Amino acid sequence: MAKLTIAVASRVAGVARSTLYRAIQTGRLSADPDGRVDTAELLRAGYTLQRSAQQTHDAALHNATQRYTDTQQPSAPADTPSFHTLQQERDMLRLERDLLRQQLAAAQIREQAALEREREAREERQAAREREALLLHMVEQTQQRSDRLLDMPRTPLPSSPEPAPRPAGPPLPGRGDMRRRILAVLREHPDGLTPAEIRGLLGIERNLGDTLLGMKRDRLVQRVGYGQYVVAPP
Repeated sequence: MAKLTIAVASRVAGVARSTLYRAIQTGRLSADPDGRVDTAELLRAGYTLQRSAQQTHDAALHNATQRYTDTQQPSAPADTPSFHTLQQERDMLRLERDLLRQQLAAAQIREQAALEREREAREERQAAREREALLLHMVEQTQQRSDRLLDMPRTPLPSSPEPAPRPAGPPLPGRGDMRRRILAVLREHPDGLTPAEIRGLLGIERNLGDTLLGMKRDRLVQRVGYGQYVVAPP
């Protein structure tokens, strides 16, 4: 397309010359070594060509072409109908070409914007998946720490006196049904069970740590391995 000076380009784009200078300095707009700007560059940078300025430029280009034609072919009959018809067809083709170029540049800009939006959407979805995976990992780690804390033995308070040893045997009367159920489950698993495993087998949600410690003090159960309990031998 046509090469324009900064002054003409500012009128064609409908902006101040300082705006074009800043666009050239930031790389948004390109200029040739003579400081001229192609109209295609203006369209690529997102500027809209003003109709009046474009018509003025086309008229100037047409006059320059006409003078060059008259100089090179002085003998051609410039006023013949066929010559004028060819000029009109040429102008129409040029106008159609410019319009097609403008439409192509606008379509390329829209396509680039659509690709950019799609890329940002993909990045947002990927970031959301990574955040979800991180949160899931944190929940699993918290659950594991909670299970370990529940399985750890609790140290009795120093001020609490050590209860007198009781003889081994069946649970004492009045101790409740929970101890009898725990002993029944442990007898079915002589290798030992953790408090969490006992809860699962009994189908309850309450914490059995204190209960098992009390049963250990009463010599009803004993701890073996890491956090596992078995029925105390008689």
